[in-house]
Amino acid sequence: MTWEERFLVLKTMFVQGMPMTLKLIGASLLFALLIGIVLGTVRSMKIPVVDQILGAYALICRGIPTIIILLFFYAYFTRGTQFWISVLAISMVEGAYMMEIVKGGYLSVDKGQWEAADSVGLPRLYTITRIVLPQVMLVIVPALMGQIVMLVKGTCVAATIGCMDVLRRAQLLLPKYSYPLEIYAYILVIFFVMCHFLTWLGKKLERTVVKRIIGD
Repeated sequence: MTWEERFLVLKTMFVQGMPMTLKLIGASLLFALLIGIVLGTVRSMKIPVVDQILGAYALICRGIPTIIILLFFYAYFTRGTQFWISVLAISMVEGAYMMEIVKGGYLSVDKGQWEAADSVGLPRLYTITRIVLPQVMLVIVPALMGQIVMLVKGTCVAATIGCMDVLRRAQLLLPKYSYPLEIYAYILVIFFVMCHFLTWLGKKLERTVVKRIIGD
């Protein structure tokens, strides 16, 4: 592959494909976090029936490959766009994992904090949002960052249904440029850099959290 061809390939991948990949990551992460925090909070309350339903949801999403769920939604939502169907599938699966992480975070909080809040008559919603949840988010930072890395890697499945992300753009270049190893190597490097950056960021946040906890 000539340098001119490499430039055109990289330009196509970054200018046309990368914005879609970043939108996929951003939208999926936002909805997955909302699902994880809200449902994780609800599940920590161990409400009868509701807890069993959420447990079944987690079991299904953790036991079925994301690509299968994506293809199921793509077949069902025939009028949906590839982007939003991909966001739905990815955020649903990753949200289930984050729900379990958040639930574990709640279990790590001392019960005395709940009792102290109840003793002074604080509303339960206030206790959760202002007292307990901030502590939970501190505790789950390492696990949550690891799951975010998994989400970033998981966005590649969107190319399966034709979502024009960086991987799909690379696949469309293959008939024109007969260098599949080099083109896929660019994809490898792109995702490695993104995931490595998130891993580095997670370690920085973890050290910050540890210092804060020790300081407190």
